Amino acid sequence: MATMPLMSFGLANYTGSLILMILAPLLVGAVVYRALKARPGATSLAEYLLRALAILALALSIAEPFSERVSESSTATVLLDISDSMDESVADKLLSQAYEFRSTNQKIQILPFSKEASLFPLAPDDDSSFRSLKSSWNKLNVGSTNLEQPLLQQINSKSGNIILISDGYETEGNSTQIEQLLSSRGSRVYPLVPQQGAGVAQFKISHLHAPLVAPAEKSVDIRVSLVNSSASTQRGILEIKHDKKSVFKQEVSVGSGKEALFVAQSDPSKEGIKEVTATLTPIDTGYNSSSETVFVSGASREKVLLISGTQEDEELLKEAFQSQAYRLQTITEPSRGSALPDLAQFSSVLLNNVSALQLSTAGLRAVEQYAKAGGGVAMIGGNRSFGLGGYIDSPIEQALPVRLVPPQTVKKRLNVAVSLVLDKSRSMDQDNKLEYAKDAARAVVNNLKEDDFIQVIGFDAAPFIVVKMSQVGPNRDQVLDRIGRLIPAGRTNLLPSMDEARRSLMSTEAGRKHVIILTDGRIPSGTAYYLELADRMKSEGITVSTVMLGDDSDTAVLEGIASEGGGAFYQTTDASSLASVFIKDIKVSTGERTLKEDKEYLVRRGPDPLQTTTITAFPPLMGYVSTRPREGADLELVVYQADKAEPLLATWKYGAGKVKAFTSDANGRWSNSWARWAKFQSFWSEFLDDLRPKQGEAKQDLRFDLRYMVERGALKLDLTLFSEPRGTVTANLKRPDGSLIPVEFSPTARGRYQATLSEISAGNYELDTKVGAIALTPVAFQLSGELFGEKKGQGFNLKDLQRLASLSSGKINPSAVELASAPSLEISRTDLTPYALILAMLLLALEILRREVWRSGLRLIKRRRIVRTSRFD
Repeated sequence: MATMPLMSFGLANYTGSLILMILAPLLVGAVVYRALKARPGATSLAEYLLRALAILALALSIAEPFSERVSESSTATVLLDISDSMDESVADKLLSQAYEFRSTNQKIQILPFSKEASLFPLAPDDDSSFRSLKSSWNKLNVGSTNLEQPLLQQINSKSGNIILISDGYETEGNSTQIEQLLSSRGSRVYPLVPQQGAGVAQFKISHLHAPLVAPAEKSVDIRVSLVNSSASTQRGILEIKHDKKSVFKQEVSVGSGKEALFVAQSDPSKEGIKEVTATLTPIDTGYNSSSETVFVSGASREKVLLISGTQEDEELLKEAFQSQAYRLQTITEPSRGSALPDLAQFSSVLLNNVSALQLSTAGLRAVEQYAKAGGGVAMIGGNRSFGLGGYIDSPIEQALPVRLVPPQTVKKRLNVAVSLVLDKSRSMDQDNKLEYAKDAARAVVNNLKEDDFIQVIGFDAAPFIVVKMSQVGPNRDQVLDRIGRLIPAGRTNLLPSMDEARRSLMSTEAGRKHVIILTDGRIPSGTAYYLELADRMKSEGITVSTVMLGDDSDTAVLEGIASEGGGAFYQTTDASSLASVFIKDIKVSTGERTLKEDKEYLVRRGPDPLQTTTITAFPPLMGYVSTRPREGADLELVVYQADKAEPLLATWKYGAGKVKAFTSDANGRWSNSWARWAKFQSFWSEFLDDLRPKQGEAKQDLRFDLRYMVERGALKLDLTLFSEPRGTVTANLKRPDGSLIPVEFSPTARGRYQATLSEISAGNYELDTKVGAIALTPVAFQLSGELFGEKKGQGFNLKDLQRLASLSSGKINPSAVELASAPSLEISRTDLTPYALILAMLLLALEILRREVWRSGLRLIKRRRIVRTSRFD
């Protein structure tokens, strides 16, 4: 049955109360005296009374009057010990027990405390965990425990029953000092303790270790030690979490009196400062769970910017670039008016079939300057790239490793340069083979156009230039005449003549360049040199066909030369058919005859080493953007059709950075066979890896080690740099309460620095350090309360907890029904001081009004009476 609330009044200020007690009788006596001795015309009794009451009201305000309303309360305050001596798993169980009290309409509010208590309790919206409550009150010093302060705070506030969750061990204050208050103020204390009571945990985590820093995309070892001091083998579930991801969870077993080590790998995708938490849940419920926490700082991954002309252009590359080594940021269909982000934050920028008209002039200039300053830039082809995309005369053009070609709307016939390399060794004198070769050469000359070029080289042991490279039109007759001067002599040595043909064609301005080699003899040893030279010629846009006359020549070598040179291999035993063979090959090689393969462009290695990728064989392409290689650039891949070879992949250094050009697309329009290729993702991943600046070139990451310790209440930091330090070491330390303080590191040896900080407390710290302009990976560490006197694993101080409960008429581990049946008295106090001051002011105003207005009115009435009387007289 509910009881009516009781009201009472009191004075809070002892000095003010004493003044009021002395002043009140004096003022009453003065008023009575004035009343007895009142004389006509003197101050009236009412005025004396008003003055006395005003003075008493002022004296009352000094005494700080208050009213108290006493009523039964259904609210209980949970005093939660968040110091480091509290085991998280045990505290969570006890919190759950406290939350169950709400089943009897008991209201719960939580007041965290450690060395000091929070000023105000909070009402949890949900069943908040011990960890979340502890982290939300990080301004409290968890390195000490003070039971006296929060208990005194709650007793004085008279806010209801107290549910105490603490191990009962104090390192600050003394709760015995408030025993008398506990027994007289009516606040009951209900300690909650584990069911098994006090005692040292016998199966628990004894140590958790992980490195402060994990390299980007790399895992590090997380080591957990378990100790079992019981008399039998113990089993439990050990779980290790990196951030919120479980990286280890399994049942473990530790023998009696043993300690076991378990190792897990951190999550390589995590970056930034993340918690690593190990939790052991014993299968035997007689043992409490235990947990430990450390911090691992994952080095930040590099950022890559992909700018694509359309959504379709982006899809395949975005999928291919899914990697833990970097973070991909995309811009799709940019508009000329939009600004690019700050490129300094990226390690690479990819222009993927995006038109120069889609980027602002400032953006184009920013990309060029970014590459020059040390960034990686790549242009990937398509119908909106290179010359087709309007990049000619743009700031980016000079940064590209290829020369841009203006778009051509009218297709012209490309002129042809042909070099005939004819065997004129002694064996060619048999059966008039050389004469037939001459006829074949004349047939080639007669089939070439006026603006084509022709060269004839006879070879035996050395090259003999019969006709130097010249245009056919003005020299046709002279060329035909000089072909007749070939005479057989010497041995067969093809390699010098091939190289002579290559050098002549390289200096000739022709759209297509082709070599026909005729021989009937065996090629000297050194096959690899021939194949290497043929491959080089193809990468330079020169195709090579071979003709074997007879069946005594080295077929494998000639076939290999034709294959590597991108031409065709012919064999005939009829010397008289050479002319038709030559004409057929010329028509095929110059594109005057349509082949099925003409719909595809073959991809071959260029003349320079392939450094972008480890892949050596590639599918064909359906198209590309025509460009020309720049001098000084590395031509790694070329596209080839018939006798035409142009850049596909070119690379060079531009300023301090690297720039790549890939002239085909990556959206499947021209690269359909690449999109289906099993190595598509591998190629583009390697492409990007080679483009990104290597570690130390752009980020200039410094390897370091940080050690920390607490000595005589001061934090000592020991920083070691493993590479040559450049610049001063500066740092900021974020303390557990969130405040930042500068750290002054002093050099103690080469690459080693130390700093000492006082006024520290237990909790989590974060350190941001710079060496010159280079920022080290931020690290976090925890100073355990054990460094400041807190001790884990000592169980619960049942003796002191029982004393607190008994003195306050409380109970250890009450049930919800017991707590509800013993409601506490809630006393709400109202300060009446402002009302006393207002009353004093009103009384003074009334006294003034009485004195001035009332007397003035009386004098005025008196004058009027005198005037009337004088008139009658």
